[in-house]
Amino acid sequence: MNNQIERTLNEVQSHILAVSIINLDSIAKNYAIIKKELPAETQIMAVVKADSYGFGAIPVSKRLCKEGCRAFFVATIEEGISLRKNLPPEIQIFVLSGLLEGSEDLFLQYTLIPVLNNSYQSDLWIDYAKKLNKKLKAIIHVDTGIFRNGYSYKKNDLDLQNVKCSLDIIAVMSHLACADIPDHPLNRIQLERFRNVIQYFGDIKGCLSATNGIFLGKEYFFDAVRPGKALYGFSVREDKIGSMIPVMDVFARIVQVNHLKSGDTVGYGATFTVNRPMITITLGIGYADGFMRKFSGFGCGFLGGRKMPMVGRISMDYSVFDATNVEASHLKIGNWVALTNDTDYTLEKWALELDTLPHEVACRFGPRVKKMYI
Repeated sequence: MNNQIERTLNEVQSHILAVSIINLDSIAKNYAIIKKELPAETQIMAVVKADSYGFGAIPVSKRLCKEGCRAFFVATIEEGISLRKNLPPEIQIFVLSGLLEGSEDLFLQYTLIPVLNNSYQSDLWIDYAKKLNKKLKAIIHVDTGIFRNGYSYKKNDLDLQNVKCSLDIIAVMSHLACADIPDHPLNRIQLERFRNVIQYFGDIKGCLSATNGIFLGKEYFFDAVRPGKALYGFSVREDKIGSMIPVMDVFARIVQVNHLKSGDTVGYGATFTVNRPMITITLGIGYADGFMRKFSGFGCGFLGGRKMPMVGRISMDYSVFDATNVEASHLKIGNWVALTNDTDYTLEKWALELDTLPHEVACRFGPRVKKMYI
């Protein structure tokens, strides 16, 4: 544990049982790593939806602003309003879910820009523009193969002349379905489809790639990219794990120390049986905090320079670790235990063990896990 983290933990109020410490310098470094891979003319539009993947949209966006980022994507209007209240007025904020009838005024009031995913949304925005007698800004989203949101890429379905004439189209975007699998044939198929879309739109900017699309190489860059998870230290592609700098460390307090004998069992279902004298510690973090129950038996903690395996099931509020090999001086109620350990045991490596995504892990941390920033 470095000195800065130790000082930060010492500042946490005594009633807080779990914290995530987020290093904003690391986010800035990850932004710089991405920028270095891109041509100077390619814009970075940061994705800060879902509270910046659980890292805190406002402090993260403020820091990225400081690093030169001038455009951000959120998922919902509510996320956009929150961000707008905390960023300079010239910063562009794009709402990926677009708009529904009755929400038009909010976009204007908070200077938000919709991503238009279908003719329903485009018609609403065009009608509103005509009512105001001005060209309103928008991004057009074209679905090239993920079949989720967006206009169809097929030429017969891509009749957007009215949209192009009526609105100020900042960019056309799409989204790759299999960018985390570099040799998946759909990547090339979507790339060619997007090239055709760009030709249809003419001189409007193109934005195809999120994090793993950037990793596919320069063909996928176009005029803008929209990294999300890479900013937070994640890649998802196994061959790229460790290429970004970890951003978050998670800690929980000891709330109980137990001395067990052979034959004792731990936790719900008595799934773990002690086969020797054992000292266990109970930490104040459980699945209600986002420390997923399926992590039972895989997780570990770090205390006093020792690695401690998890024993028994994670419950709603607690998890238990074998602390037999930890010096007694560290086994005090209220002491902090690290659940990540620099580059050795990161959220990305948690996700590998859980067979899930690291940003799913980060998004799950609830309000009882207090965010601290360094």
